[in-house]
Amino acid sequence: MVQKALSGKSILELGKENNISPGLINRWRRQYLDGELSNNNDQEVKKLETQVAKLEQMIGKLTMENYILKKEKGYLLQRKKEDSSIITGPYLNP
Repeated sequence: MVQKALSGKSILELGKENNISPGLINRWRRQYLDGELSNNNDQEVKKLETQVAKLEQMIGKLTMENYILKKEKGYLLQRKKEDSSIITGPYLNP
């Protein structure tokens, strides 16, 4: 949007098209011209992307652990039912 504003498009039109305050677009344009929106934030972005990747890995690991624990719980409940059954329980005499 800043580049469109710099190329001559009206800031009011840009604001209406994108439902953004023209004052905000003006602030972005000023920050861009002052160099505040340049690639200086690349290191911070890469750091945050690395952190997101680590957190996604952690979520995946926890999801798998949760899945395994639920399966184990179901298995243990099934074993308990089988052990307490008159037909299949430990007291069955062959």
